[in-house]
Amino acid sequence: MLRFLESIQRQHSIQLPRYLIVGGLATASHYCMFLLLINFVAPLPASLAGAVAGTLISYQGNKRWTFAQGAQAPWHGQMLRFCLTAFAYNLGNALMMLLLLDRWPQSPLLVQMFSTASLTLVSYWINRTWTFKHETF
Repeated sequence: MLRFLESIQRQHSIQLPRYLIVGGLATASHYCMFLLLINFVAPLPASLAGAVAGTLISYQGNKRWTFAQGAQAPWHGQMLRFCLTAFAYNLGNALMMLLLLDRWPQSPLLVQMFSTASLTLVSYWINRTWTFKHETF
């Protein structure tokens, strides 16, 4: 049992930092796409294009680096699970922001940081145990 727990801890000590790096790169690509397009299209389409770019980078980075440990799962089911997780993350972020900003309107950046940190850990667990389940174990 102890070896099993050590194995799980070792996996998390490798996968969580990788997940955070991939997430940082995906977020940076989202913002870069947004900044490139904002002069040519309205803010919402620019943001949506950035979200698509970030989602694709996040999916590929997590599939190929963070959670890759063996045979690859069929991409279509895995990509759908990833998109559902990303959608839930963004919906959760919006709801958490609405709720927390109602209580602490003077600290939107702090609220966003708390929301991001909380949801990132939840999305890591979901992606590890559901989205990329074939590559994890």
